[in-house]
Amino acid sequence: MDIIVQKYGGTSVNSPELRDKIVENVIKAREDGIATVLVVSAMGRKGEAYATDTLQNLIPAHYKDSRFMDMLISCGEIISTTVIATHLMDYGIEAISLTGGQAGILTDSTYGSANIVKVDGTYLQELLEEGKVPIVAGFQGQNEKGEITTLGRGGSDTSAVLLGITLKAKNVEIFTDVDGIMTADPKLVPNAKLIEEINYDDVFQLAQYGAKVIHPKAVDLAMQYNIPLKVINTSKYGESIGTLINNHPTNSAGLVAAVAHEYGKIQWSLSTKTRDKEIFKLMASNNISIDMINIFIDQSVFITNDIHKEKLIKILEENKIDYKYVNHCTKITIIGSKIRGVPGIMAKIMASLEGDISILQTSDSHTTISILVPTDVANRAVNLLHGSFNL
Repeated sequence: MDIIVQKYGGTSVNSPELRDKIVENVIKAREDGIATVLVVSAMGRKGEAYATDTLQNLIPAHYKDSRFMDMLISCGEIISTTVIATHLMDYGIEAISLTGGQAGILTDSTYGSANIVKVDGTYLQELLEEGKVPIVAGFQGQNEKGEITTLGRGGSDTSAVLLGITLKAKNVEIFTDVDGIMTADPKLVPNAKLIEEINYDDVFQLAQYGAKVIHPKAVDLAMQYNIPLKVINTSKYGESIGTLINNHPTNSAGLVAAVAHEYGKIQWSLSTKTRDKEIFKLMASNNISIDMINIFIDQSVFITNDIHKEKLIKILEENKIDYKYVNHCTKITIIGSKIRGVPGIMAKIMASLEGDISILQTSDSHTTISILVPTDVANRAVNLLHGSFNL
């Protein structure tokens, strides 16, 4: 029996019309002789009644990463499973709604970001053999005591890939409200193009550097087990090509596959006349992640997310560290496994942005080059780079 796992994000389950599309997708798969397991997220986005961000605001923030919070925010996905299952039932399709734990996902007890212990697909396999469609709550599992745990941001993508691996699925289909993975954010770059095929490495980097179509943890798992992923527009199943993610070379004409961006960064400069190593330890112990790190003789330069500003200022002042910072920065990254070892890429970036776009900092790896620019020129910089590399 061929199996596929289909994951539907919050914007894909949020209206009766979209739920009709899910029914059509299940029927089409069945007509092709394929059994389906559905993984669903909570309905809607922040501000809507059942969205995760809305639910977590119902109790005080100091209960974050607690058993209370996991019990609360898991409800959004559970509601979605029941809504989708009954919708399928009304169309004559036998369906059953399941929590992550009921679907066989066992985790440790790290509330808010639980680690997977094992996945037992026995019950799901039985349901599929009975001709039923399991609808699984994404983003969650259960610990050895049977208590609900959540998997952290992007957890529904991770749930889908885990179940795909366990069930030896042909592939995992990630349904969303865009046509697939694009060469840049189409809301920012109007002529961004669909990438029809991209390798795991490139899409992992894209996800790490700001693209929000799929979570990097899910990509990493798929890469480890070589299970193909497909990103598809919910409303265009069977019509749209979507994006296939596998271990083949990325389908791009040039060296660069895509341009990604992340708003909300702050650049910090610290004097190195003081206890650098201790300060970095303090930042780590306070869950402040740093990036684009450059260490010089007299200073250390790095960036953080702007949400950590007040916390970091407090640490620096308590430890009498001289510092400066630049607010309102954006990190822009070009991504492509083909740029490895190719000279002249940075020169092309500099030439593309010469004029009034200041580059505050750079960093690179074998497959990425990142620049930091003021946010007020970031949109123009992304468009210039997208055009310069003929994406």
